[in-house]
Amino acid sequence: MHPPRRPAADTAEAAALTPARRAVLTAGIMLATGLQFLDGTIVAVAINHMQGSLSATPEQISWVATAYLVTAAMFMPLAGWLSGHIGRRRMMLAAIVAFAILPVLTGSAASLEQMIPLRIALGLCGAVLVPLSQAAMLDIYPREKHGMAIGLWGIATTLGPAVAPVLGGWLAETYSWRYAFYAITPFSLVSFLILLPLLPEGLRQGQRRFDMQGFLMLTVSVGALQLMINRGEREDWFASTEIIVEAAIAITGFYMFVVHLFFARQPFLNLALFKDRNYVAGLLFVVLSGPTQFATVLMMPMMVQTVHAYPVLMAGFIMAPRGIGTIISMAIAGWLTQRMDTRILMIAGFAMLVVANYAVAVFGPDIGFWDIVIASFGQGFGMGFTMVPLSLIAYSTLSPALRPEGTALFNLVRGLSGAMSVALIVAVLTRTAQVTRSTLVEHIRPARELLYGADIPALWAIETMPGIASLNREIVHQSMLIAFQNSFLIMVVVPAAGIVLTLLIGRHKTQ
Repeated sequence: MHPPRRPAADTAEAAALTPARRAVLTAGIMLATGLQFLDGTIVAVAINHMQGSLSATPEQISWVATAYLVTAAMFMPLAGWLSGHIGRRRMMLAAIVAFAILPVLTGSAASLEQMIPLRIALGLCGAVLVPLSQAAMLDIYPREKHGMAIGLWGIATTLGPAVAPVLGGWLAETYSWRYAFYAITPFSLVSFLILLPLLPEGLRQGQRRFDMQGFLMLTVSVGALQLMINRGEREDWFASTEIIVEAAIAITGFYMFVVHLFFARQPFLNLALFKDRNYVAGLLFVVLSGPTQFATVLMMPMMVQTVHAYPVLMAGFIMAPRGIGTIISMAIAGWLTQRMDTRILMIAGFAMLVVANYAVAVFGPDIGFWDIVIASFGQGFGMGFTMVPLSLIAYSTLSPALRPEGTALFNLVRGLSGAMSVALIVAVLTRTAQVTRSTLVEHIRPARELLYGADIPALWAIETMPGIASLNREIVHQSMLIAFQNSFLIMVVVPAAGIVLTLLIGRHKTQ
């Protein structure tokens, strides 16, 4: 790894802030960061209530989430260019104001046709807000405290999904799903009032020409890929003509964009980003970390509800220790990055993920409540120890002028990696359950001695319809248990590979 550079402008801007001003700015930026994650989680909580209220089918209501995610993915690379030409301060404040107004309009929508354009507009604002808020956090802290800055920013991304299910679920159940959207506005207003007088303007790259051709190629490619990921499982993947077309558009668009990137005089993405070895290493690691950060978040509540028969509310409580573990470990990792080699932190984090995921993989049907809670906490703790050093390595030598564009690309890759890993693991889970069920059913026959134990005949009597139904429930249960175990074993291999790759990178220390 290259040693960190300390541009004078970077350190001067951070040094000009008093501790009190920096603390207030940090609170405002953290609130702004959490808006997108708060919105996304509230939609997931309220979407069933919205379906009935708007008289929509499951296919139609899914576009409320899909429209936002696809738009955010498509336009996130644009954040860097907009910041360089319009200004980071103006862009962030405008996006925060939009997060104060658009959720109110969304909550007041009388039909799906009114809601979808609002979700697209909000996705555009979220595409700008996330990378620019991370760049702003890095700018207000000196280089030696960037680990702390990244840890605090990561805590903000974790608090949103931790608070939203409780807040959004309570509002949707007690009042209406509309109030779940209205609840976003107060957080937006507080963030705006904090940042309006205090938020500094970031360094700009200069007046680069806008590469419309490159932007369109990248946008179409990313949009098609996000659509394919979101709708793949619902449309049975490549058995669907829609998914094949979206995949072809994504691959063709990305190929054309890469070719254009190397031959254009002023390409849409600044090639200086890819000359920074630390940044490129961070991008590679974030692709690897996608399954551990996103797929397990989806799988744990699915497993405890499907296999262990926990109610929805209890599944939410089980996931709470995961968020607590992530917040604690991010705070600790942010402090430790100033004092030790970041590789040690990454290896420790990956090792925790290996142990926690392996524990879940060997869970039997009679596992206790506290065993699940401890495993969930371990997953969250390990994630925090990998996320902070990973981001620190990526941004440690990146010029402040390149940060808006760098954070935009980094968060885009992180989001796409997470979405693809979720889609892949759901496909593996579904296929494994189907294959396992077929294998078990092959062994169900009257002469099978296993079906005639001491207490079994009355329950699984295959001569009667109730017996067949009971036996089928048990087969489905066992199939899902095996499918989840196999899926979590994949989640053991991924962080184990992360340990090996971490050992191959050079020593990196912030001071």
